[in-house]
Amino acid sequence: MGRRKSTVNFVAVSDITKPATDQEGILVTVEGRGGDTATNREKALELVNRMWEDGEIAAEHFPDGVTQDNLFYVPDDNPEPLNPATLSPIVQGAQEIIQLTKLQLEAQDAADEAAPYIPIIEAVLARTRPLTPEERELAKERKYGKVIERMGAVIASQEDYQAQCTGHGQLILNAIAWQQQAKGAIAPLEEE
Repeated sequence: MGRRKSTVNFVAVSDITKPATDQEGILVTVEGRGGDTATNREKALELVNRMWEDGEIAAEHFPDGVTQDNLFYVPDDNPEPLNPATLSPIVQGAQEIIQLTKLQLEAQDAADEAAPYIPIIEAVLARTRPLTPEERELAKERKYGKVIERMGAVIASQEDYQAQCTGHGQLILNAIAWQQQAKGAIAPLEEE
């Protein structure tokens, strides 16, 4: 299995003069290490400017152009929501979406690993039949308990984190819809 490339996330806020709760923007991901560095910010700025210049982002959505001031770093290595006083709502929403996605992937991986044990779990919970000899052997394996515990821990982490979220992730959905609408408004160039 190849190594996964490190990435860094930023939100490019379209109009930073608006109140934080009314801001819209786009989430951009660039290859890089070290978080909020000058190099990573430059890559993000180049990407947003290229998208803006190529018409993927409508010009009116960045009325003052796109500068470093429009970029807000989105930490993704912190499983706890960051202090809302230090992040604009759209950036906090982006951070929460990233963490929720990681937790969802962990839950799905744990569920895939636990899938062979479903008949055992159903039999134990229903108490309507004894375990088959094959199920008994599976249940005696050391791995069985660890897999079930991992599944429980992952689901608990996902639910706990979801309960702590601010709900600002909806701002990211709004930003995506906004981008898709702007993209649809751009007429494709006709080929000659």
